[in-house]
Amino acid sequence: MGEPTDTLNTSGFEVHAKVWIERGGAVVISDFLAGLLEAVEEHGSVAAGAQALGLPYRTAWKKLREMETAAGFTLIESTSGGSSGGQTILSPEASRLIEALHRISDPTTTIAQARFDAELSQLTRAGDDAASR
Repeated sequence: MGEPTDTLNTSGFEVHAKVWIERGGAVVISDFLAGLLEAVEEHGSVAAGAQALGLPYRTAWKKLREMETAAGFTLIESTSGGSSGGQTILSPEASRLIEALHRISDPTTTIAQARFDAELSQLTRAGDDAASR
């Protein structure tokens, strides 16, 4: 690790913000849960989506059921068998929920970063003023 200096180095700071949606105190969707839904959609099954995320299958199903209970509507729709085998897709409501979360969370990080940069700028100026005295 480098030695601390008297000068505030503002480069390299990155702000991360977490946004999640709750209903009745239970999490309906978060970035992690949206990623799970997106992996299920991309890979066509809960098992394959969970595997892609390195998540145990039982944990994935548990999270999906918790989300559906909290949301009050179906998030995934599965078909089984047939000539092409079964598949799992997202319900239209799940797709809209993911899109809404991204519309909220993506700009939140950008705004938080801008606010943090402004705060660091104030700290840097305050430090420069104190040093010039």
